[in-house]
Amino acid sequence: MPITRRHFLLGTASGLVLPAFYEKVFRYCESYDEPLLIAPKQPEEILYACKNFAAEGYQLNLGNPEEQLLQMTIRDFCITYGEGDPERWWREEWIDGEDDEPIDMDEKIDLCPVIDWWALHHSANAKAYYYLECLDLGPQLENARAVGNLNFTVGACPGNDYIGVEAADHITLSLLQHRLNELGAGIKVELD
Repeated sequence: MPITRRHFLLGTASGLVLPAFYEKVFRYCESYDEPLLIAPKQPEEILYACKNFAAEGYQLNLGNPEEQLLQMTIRDFCITYGEGDPERWWREEWIDGEDDEPIDMDEKIDLCPVIDWWALHHSANAKAYYYLECLDLGPQLENARAVGNLNFTVGACPGNDYIGVEAADHITLSLLQHRLNELGAGIKVELD
């Protein structure tokens, strides 16, 4: 159950948060009790910050946080989420590969066996994890210049296969939006 924490660093070099900007964010958050979210001019995607879904702070979701896996046929599921030939992928991933019984690819899928897999790979919180985890957002180690706190979680506890990212507070959300803008990500952080 790895949990990694990422922070933003104060400093004057490229990729660091300028102390003057941090002070501006801090004063804004203190005054208005909300994050300072300076969105990109033409956002391509929305990163929703959801208080309802987080133990503390905000759970981050790339796309609709309430999106659910819809009832669909086996074929539609394989085409949407699988790789390569739908029937071969279904056999390899979901049934015994040695089983050569015919499969009705147009049968409605039983969501029970695939819902956990979908949640780990294609849910809005998983998409946020995979997207943000690859970006240069800041170091994993805390030091005296560290500000903000993003928690990247894979399996919160034994038997739990949750995957996601949580921002600790308004300052973290503000600094995340700022860093996404610096990286030219085209993502708008929005409170949900």
